[in-house]
Amino acid sequence: MFEILRFYIVYLALLSGITGLISLHKLPGKRAKFLVVLIWFSALTEIVGYHFTEWTGVLNYYVFNIYMFVTFCSYILLLRSLLIKINYKGTAALCLVLFVFSFLLNILYCKEDINHSFIYSFAIGVLIVMILSCLYLIEIFNSDKILNFKKSVFFWYILGILVFHVPVLPFMLAIKWFLIKQDESVFSLVLFILNFLMHGCFIIGFLWSEKKYNY
Repeated sequence: MFEILRFYIVYLALLSGITGLISLHKLPGKRAKFLVVLIWFSALTEIVGYHFTEWTGVLNYYVFNIYMFVTFCSYILLLRSLLIKINYKGTAALCLVLFVFSFLLNILYCKEDINHSFIYSFAIGVLIVMILSCLYLIEIFNSDKILNFKKSVFFWYILGILVFHVPVLPFMLAIKWFLIKQDESVFSLVLFILNFLMHGCFIIGFLWSEKKYNY
């Protein structure tokens, strides 16, 4: 019944991407504008992923594994740039190395057929983003930024990726470990709802943020 919802996710990405383009005047630096690039990259991935099997005759895990690698590296680098303390930045750099290493191990583990979902690399990526996001929020709440944190597009972007990835991780692991049965209808509904919440955060960030807090 809900299987088709999965294919409407691209429209959520397009909506937040268009909102980002409209709000470019409030995104002064390359770091802020890069958020819009990531959203459009997400929309492009959804389009390519949808048609990949039709075009090539093989499953689309290649597309989404590459997408996962690029986006998680981007998230880690973004969070590293937002962190202020040197030791936090160093932690982020080590986390980036750890994630890349886990991805390479995943490739070696599946070297005979790498066209599988790299769920363990995904899990490590989510845990890393959670840790670095907590450090980012700690810095905000321990500084004068606490007074205007809702006016920063970065806060809403980080909140968006947490809103999506934190709930989806246990759901994906439960499917992987056969704790729950994979039902395409439920799977599509969950992905659509979480994407709706994530892109909703992105859109709020673009609309509510103010230029002077987006540097």
